[in-house]
Amino acid sequence: MKRQPIHTVIFDLDGTLTDTAVLTMRAIYRLASEYGWTIPSEEAVKRAMGFETREYVKRIFPDMEQSALDIMGPMLDDGELDELRFVDEILFDGCKELLEFLKAAGIRMHIVSTGSKKHVKTILAESGIEKFFDLVSSACSDKREILHEMTMESGVSGTIMVGDMIKDHVAARENGILSVGACYGYCDRHSSGFDLYIDHPLDLLNIFQFKAI
Repeated sequence: MKRQPIHTVIFDLDGTLTDTAVLTMRAIYRLASEYGWTIPSEEAVKRAMGFETREYVKRIFPDMEQSALDIMGPMLDDGELDELRFVDEILFDGCKELLEFLKAAGIRMHIVSTGSKKHVKTILAESGIEKFFDLVSSACSDKREILHEMTMESGVSGTIMVGDMIKDHVAARENGILSVGACYGYCDRHSSGFDLYIDHPLDLLNIFQFKAI
C-alpha cells in the first residue's frame, strides 16, 4: 500500500534537535566540585538522555543513594539551564535550516519530550526554535500515549517520528508511525531499531523527496 505524503513530523528534543549533553556535562563539572560528585563520562550522559529526571540521574550516578538522587535531579536540571548563557549554540548543525524548510513547506511539527516543562520551554526559547512547533508535550512519562493522542486527529498515515532513543522508536512503532533515528545526535544505529536513519538533519528531506537545500 502506498504511504500517504508526510504532513506531520513529531520530534524528540534532547539528543535529536539539541546537543543537551554539553549543558549536562558543564553543570556536572561545576556542581561536582561543590558537592563531591563523581564525574561520569559524556557517553554515559548521552545514554541516559530521554529518561525522566529521576531515572536520568539514577543512570548517570548508579551507585548513589536514592535520597541523594532526589536532591540532585532538580539541581542538575537547573544547572543545565544556567549553563545556557555560556554556550553559543546547542542546536545540532542543520536543525534550524531543516525546521525552517519544513515550516515553509506547510509541514506540521510537534515536540514530544521527557524533559520537564521548564527545561523544554527554556531550551526551545533559548535556541530560537519554539516558533516552529504547533504542539509541545513535555514531562512525558509514556511517549506512546502522547503519540496516540497527537495522531487521533491527523492520523498515523503521513506522520513520522524523529528521535534518538529506543523508546522513541518503540512509541512510534506501537502507534503505527514511521520512525527515523537521528544518528548525528545520540542515536545508535546498531541497537535502536528505527525504521530509517539519517546522518544529518537535512537528510530528512530525502524521506519527503524534497530537493536538498
